[in-house]
Amino acid sequence: MHWHLEVLGLPAHADLVAVRRAYAAALRGIDQAADPAAFARLREAYEAARAWCEQADAATAEVAQAEAPAPMNEESAEGDAPQAQPEAQLQVDPTVTLAWRFAADVGARRVDAIPQLLEEALVYLRTQYIDAPGRFEEYLIDLLGLQRIGHRAAVFAAAEAQFHWREVGHLGALGQRGQWIELVLAQREDWLALPEDRRRAWIEMFAQAESSLDPSLLRRWPEMQRLNERFPAWVSLHVSADTLQAWQTAFDAQPASMQDTYRRMAPPASLYWPQRPAPARRRWRDRFTWSDRFSMWPTAVFFLLLLASNVRHLLDTGQIAPPLLAAPHESAEQCAALYMRMDRPDAFAGLDDEEIATLKARGANCASDGHWHPPKRRSN
Repeated sequence: MHWHLEVLGLPAHADLVAVRRAYAAALRGIDQAADPAAFARLREAYEAARAWCEQADAATAEVAQAEAPAPMNEESAEGDAPQAQPEAQLQVDPTVTLAWRFAADVGARRVDAIPQLLEEALVYLRTQYIDAPGRFEEYLIDLLGLQRIGHRAAVFAAAEAQFHWREVGHLGALGQRGQWIELVLAQREDWLALPEDRRRAWIEMFAQAESSLDPSLLRRWPEMQRLNERFPAWVSLHVSADTLQAWQTAFDAQPASMQDTYRRMAPPASLYWPQRPAPARRRWRDRFTWSDRFSMWPTAVFFLLLLASNVRHLLDTGQIAPPLLAAPHESAEQCAALYMRMDRPDAFAGLDDEEIATLKARGANCASDGHWHPPKRRSN
């Protein structure tokens, strides 16, 4: 925060109008004759704040003319992220300036400060022209969709609360922007239905990739690729398009045999879909009384015996092969050893398809039991 804004009691996104109002209010509380030093400091802060706002307005207008988001293109595909408008159609107004200042402030603040920062911006907007909050909402959605703002997931959550995106009918008034928000919300619901430990591991992977795309992440590109295909709008709030492109390019540069190994090491496709119970079965079961269930037992036992007899006959004659036993559930230590084995690039070297399937089944059991993570190293 600049010293002159602190003296005037203004936030970082204040404009010239707010500076003049704050100066006039502070001036009424100072006796110039009795405290000339306080008056001199207030005047100095006013001049510095005014010069800072004029300079910031000029720089923001220049950036906005080149890059500022604009209303979505109605001809683009449904659910796509916002599209930039041609420069000739761009109209820069104070709300655009405030939106870009907010984006700059977000990048310089902690994540937990974002809700308060957005609240301050909206309080200021409500004192301006009547359409200002709505225009700011539109520009903020464009900044999120075009990935022109940091901490996008936190900004989205704060905006969802401030603009009441869950209210019926609100998103419909936003046109294509509203459709994009609905897509993010729907994908987030599916995301939250996944196991918490797996979501936590993926969020850590997102943050690591955005911070530094080091070679250790190459083996996880097939995993990231499936996540981006399953939750593209939600993932865009965590991983930028530039990072995804660089990640894929680095993976494609690996030898074909290594790429194939990494793909086989990726978790099975079923883990990317939420595991929800089937309510229809419970409703069917609840239709029957206890007397109905007891009356069905003789018939059920007869058919079970008949089925067992037929299966035994087919096994004895060799017409069907005996079923494979399911992989057993293992301890945390066994899962840690398995993780270290499958983390090696040559984990499946020399194994046939049945042995590879068994290893993957063991890994899936470890993941479902919450043991699928790197082993903890013992301290000396």
